[in-house]
Amino acid sequence: MTSEVLQRSQVKHSAIVFFTALVGTTLAMWGASWDITSHLLRTPETFFTPSHGILYLGVGISVISAIMSSTIYLRRKELRVESFSTGLKLIIIGAIIQIIAGPGDFYWHELFGIDGLLSPTHITLALGILTTLVGAVIGFSRINFHLQGNNFIKIILPITYGIFWFSTMWLIFFFVLPISEGDTHDFNPDPIVAVVLSFILIPFAYSLVFWTSSKAQKRFGATSAATLTFIVMNITSNILTSETIMFYLPLFAAPMISAIAADFVFNKRWESKIMQKHSGKIAGAIIGSMFFTFSFPMLSMTFLEIYLHNDIFPYDVLPTSSDVVFKHWMMSIPGGIISGIVGMILAPKILKFSSD
Repeated sequence: MTSEVLQRSQVKHSAIVFFTALVGTTLAMWGASWDITSHLLRTPETFFTPSHGILYLGVGISVISAIMSSTIYLRRKELRVESFSTGLKLIIIGAIIQIIAGPGDFYWHELFGIDGLLSPTHITLALGILTTLVGAVIGFSRINFHLQGNNFIKIILPITYGIFWFSTMWLIFFFVLPISEGDTHDFNPDPIVAVVLSFILIPFAYSLVFWTSSKAQKRFGATSAATLTFIVMNITSNILTSETIMFYLPLFAAPMISAIAADFVFNKRWESKIMQKHSGKIAGAIIGSMFFTFSFPMLSMTFLEIYLHNDIFPYDVLPTSSDVVFKHWMMSIPGGIISGIVGMILAPKILKFSSD
């Protein structure tokens, strides 16, 4: 077997590991998001629920991907010098974190009863899932350079970035959503601080993900497909699982259209020097302006919390607050534009991608 054939075989085996990790993290994130919606709907709380089942099925598949990754990494030492080997290592680390967090979450429930979004075991589990997912993102992105023109990579890479985008949103939500009060612990953020953090962190993070996806795939339409994946994950886990807010579905046309426009602006080879210089900032402004709708329905609770009395839960008023939601959306646009532009400006320095 020639060295080139051997290398391609190793790349394909690694791609199977990254795909397995992606399946696991997708199920885990979707299950976790559905579980949170179930909490908001006050579904009877136990550890053994369908949403928890999907979440931990995903964790189990992630652990399998880590075993596969360990086997490849230990048996094929020549892989350790490949750029995508970092992804294999992150999958292993992420799975270890999830294995620790899973039983910890069970015992936390047993000791303290119902918990909120932000708890030590939840944040540990989320970081474990995200670490595994970052491994898949890095792995597929770097394999893309080895298997140029491979149809599977072309299809799976946008999906991978969409799941990563969705997971990034939820990581920030830990610190801005008013749903972290449990039976014995209250980790809810101050309402004003939560809104400020939302304006600063969410559009900024979305611009970073958009920039990274676009640079890794280098073609118009790929990041639009990633956006579609993100929106489908959000709708299926947070809207379709809650009948009372289904009428908000048309709202998601706005972020989808904005992402397509931003994708076009960012990836088009402009003849105008002005557009060449500022296309990234324009794309960041477009993505940032829609951060509220990207993050709906969960983020709307952060904004509603400011106006409501302590005995009124924000999620409960969403079905009758479409006019207020629209006002919050309009109000969020200017700040989102600024944060989105800043994200695009700083992305090359933070992520250190080649601009080629």
